[in-house]
Amino acid sequence: MQNLKFSFCMGLLLALTMFASAQDQPALVTASVEQRVDALMGKLPLDQKIDLIGGVDDFFIRGYSELGWPRLKMADGPMGVRNWGLSTAYPAGIGLAATWDPEMARSIGAGLGRDERAKGVHFLLGPGVNIYRAPMNGRNFEYFGEDPYLGARIAVDYIEGVQSQGVIATIKHYMGNNSEFDRMNVNSAIDERAQREIYLPIFEAAVKEAKVGAIMDSYNLVNGEHMTQNGTLNTDVAKKDWGFRGIIMSDWAPPTTPGPPPTAGSIWKCPAASL
Repeated sequence: MQNLKFSFCMGLLLALTMFASAQDQPALVTASVEQRVDALMGKLPLDQKIDLIGGVDDFFIRGYSELGWPRLKMADGPMGVRNWGLSTAYPAGIGLAATWDPEMARSIGAGLGRDERAKGVHFLLGPGVNIYRAPMNGRNFEYFGEDPYLGARIAVDYIEGVQSQGVIATIKHYMGNNSEFDRMNVNSAIDERAQREIYLPIFEAAVKEAKVGAIMDSYNLVNGEHMTQNGTLNTDVAKKDWGFRGIIMSDWAPPTTPGPPPTAGSIWKCPAASL
């Protein structure tokens, strides 16, 4: 639990540092992140540390004004600023990927970033990048198609465009989000080769190349384990293999009426990876 709290707060401060650079606050930028984490954690009682792990008021990360810790605002995406009033509508992910034009993706990302800043938003909850491996997935239109290389090239420029405006992009849904039906219980059975060759390359490029500030875990299970508790993918792959140091967050609120337990949920089996 202590490691979880420290990891989240470390990621949050890294995110704050990224945002601060766009806000011309050099004191935050040049200070050692690790020292700031230690200093701030030493001032917070246990209940406040636990509160930081969860959000507040639907789309905010809790702030502590007495510590100079701002309240951070989020907005859903990825085709516009879904929350906080009217928004410009941008192309759906599949339409953007169909252009084969990373420069256009960067331009759209920058436009989204400007829109977010205009609404006082710090985190865009996008882009969505799940691979098309199941045609019945209800959110496929948000994503960048079935080719990991094309998806990665579009995602990297999109993210860099967003973050050029001082807004943190959140790549989602990590990973194996192959069904909207029963999405909190479905188990995506995906072997390691398929993960590495098909499902993970876009996320990896987002972390290593675009330096994305946040990752959102998917609702579903992968190989029998919910993504929010999947140590292999969150810790071993994202943090250790790729060097990710930002925030890993859950998706949003569960249904008011719980579904069946995971062991009773459906199983989605990935087709074998092919060259």
